[in-house]
Amino acid sequence: MSQHRSEAFRKAAVQKFQGRGSRQVEEIAQEMGVSKWSLYHWSKMYGIAPDMKKSDKRPQDRGPAEKLKAVIDYENLNPQEQGEFLRREGLHSDHIAEWKKCMQGALESKAAGATPALRAEMSELKARNKELERDVRRKDRALAETTALLVLKKKADLIWGTGENE
Repeated sequence: MSQHRSEAFRKAAVQKFQGRGSRQVEEIAQEMGVSKWSLYHWSKMYGIAPDMKKSDKRPQDRGPAEKLKAVIDYENLNPQEQGEFLRREGLHSDHIAEWKKCMQGALESKAAGATPALRAEMSELKARNKELERDVRRKDRALAETTALLVLKKKADLIWGTGENE
């Protein structure tokens, strides 16, 4: 299918391809009478749609304020709008997820170390928690041992009978 298409046709196809929303690429290609690979190739050739900007800034070059704004804006959109937002901003959903996780971690660590008194209390509570967990493990082992002994005693009584009949 190596028909020569005019530049105007190619640009119109790219515009339709990039503004397809949730429609499948194959559907657009069939509608235009071209292969999906042609659409991908023309899209690379003719650039991006007017509503999408080519960002000079890489995602990792963005500052904390920009990342926070991107995460908030992204979270306030529905799934279809989220895809459009990512394309417009030159981001991937992985960037948003990573930034969100970093921000949550920072907030949690900030809350954990508010004052020296709180840090001291927190370390005391952690030590107490560790001690209690150790105690619970010890008691679980003792309970498991006792349960095993009772089961063995019942089996022995079933096999040899109880000592009461003698």
